[in-house]
Amino acid sequence: MKALSMIWPMATLIFVSCFSREASDDKTTDKAQQARPVVISVSLKPGEELKLMVPAKYNGKFHFKNSSRKDTVITERVVLDKPLFLDYNNIYVLQQGTLSRTYSLLLSPGDSIILKKEEGALSLSYASGFPNFIDSLITLSQDQNLKAMDLSETIQQIEASFKQNEVAIRNLHLPETRKDLLTKLNSKNKYALTAHLLADSAMTVTKTTDSLYDDLYEHADDIRSIDALHNQWIFGTLIAYNAKKQNKNIDKRDVWACIVGADQQLKQRDFYKEYVANCVAWSFMSTPKDIEAIKRKLQSVHTQDPYLDTIYQLTSILSGTFTDFKQAKKKLTTFAGGRYRYLIESDEASANHEMKSIANLPPVDLYDFTGKQTDFKRTVTDKNQPLTVIDFWASWCIPCIAEIPHLKKIERAFKNKPIQFVTISIDKEADIAKWIAVAKKNGIYNSPHQYRLANFKESALTKLLNIRNIPRYIVMNNKGDILDDDFYRPSNGNFELELLKYME
Repeated sequence: MKALSMIWPMATLIFVSCFSREASDDKTTDKAQQARPVVISVSLKPGEELKLMVPAKYNGKFHFKNSSRKDTVITERVVLDKPLFLDYNNIYVLQQGTLSRTYSLLLSPGDSIILKKEEGALSLSYASGFPNFIDSLITLSQDQNLKAMDLSETIQQIEASFKQNEVAIRNLHLPETRKDLLTKLNSKNKYALTAHLLADSAMTVTKTTDSLYDDLYEHADDIRSIDALHNQWIFGTLIAYNAKKQNKNIDKRDVWACIVGADQQLKQRDFYKEYVANCVAWSFMSTPKDIEAIKRKLQSVHTQDPYLDTIYQLTSILSGTFTDFKQAKKKLTTFAGGRYRYLIESDEASANHEMKSIANLPPVDLYDFTGKQTDFKRTVTDKNQPLTVIDFWASWCIPCIAEIPHLKKIERAFKNKPIQFVTISIDKEADIAKWIAVAKKNGIYNSPHQYRLANFKESALTKLLNIRNIPRYIVMNNKGDILDDDFYRPSNGNFELELLKYME
């Protein structure tokens, strides 16, 4: 992204996603009849990109990038079977701190829109549906500080905000169909806030919280009528609260304990099946090795419920991607009518977890802060260092910089152990000065093994590891075997624990 003198506009690089692919047949709706494409066009300057935050069943279809040398309009057609709520979160890094601006869209099947991006800001040039961004029409108060008040006061404020939006919607000069859709979105916003209340670990089960739960449960199908990121949050809260009512000793933060511990009536609901399938899918795409842990969680109970048995079989197939990817892909194509094949087909390179090796990797040039060149393979195959952790980052990546203190702490803890930490920036040559400045500011300039990867996009290393977002952490041995090509972040407690396991 282009840097200004005072502001760095930077789109969020973390794809915060939750899967909302339908996990069961919807007998009340003829989806084939409703499904129609939306057409989204984005005007971008050379090198600019735009990633809209959506449920990950649309993985990659809402990422627009202008790789040409002139202003270009990038167009994508995506088939929707229901309305979709999506947004773009832009973070401005100011000298006095960070500023976040969200642009929210609500699309119906058949809609067309044209967006224009300039210095990180979005404008809506044309829309066949809503004429403005949704957050300019109604108040989407998802970030409200709910813990600042007592429960009854908070409920009153949520209800007041909901009613205020209802009045605003009635006063809009829009077709009734659009007003009805906004009304549904307003309800979803209310339920998302309610879910935050029920999810509070300090919240006890009372008549008041039971009434909130009953309201959410009753309107679950209404919540599902619009695809949105926070659907998964709402349904997870419902399931956790239900499981807690069955067993007060259940930890609501233990997702799979709650999934298993919910009552049989809830387990028959479509939102439960959708949520469970999404949890498996999200784990597989973000922390694939967790599939084995999920499989173990379900092993003792999978025969007690037909759907959990299906999910157990799914985890078994996904586990096979570590040993025989082609066979796992073949099984997934036919399993459950092919319902879950999108897990591999949408991102096959990332889904292939068979062990990779740099044995046949051509020379990859790395440069230190002084411009001295070294070879990647020679650096990471030091016979005196059985294990290497590689940190891919960039000077413009805020999440990467946030991880630096955590990584430095772990490096100090492992100082006398047979492991080395190699940090590789993907900054372009034009940004070398910024790379050096950020390294000095964050106390890593004098640390060993600080490099910049030349020609990141065309590098054979980038292609081997399928690096498309950062921060990214790789673990490998000194034989060149890549033990984990998408390791935990240092801020995650599993980072240190899993490294110790590799040393055993």
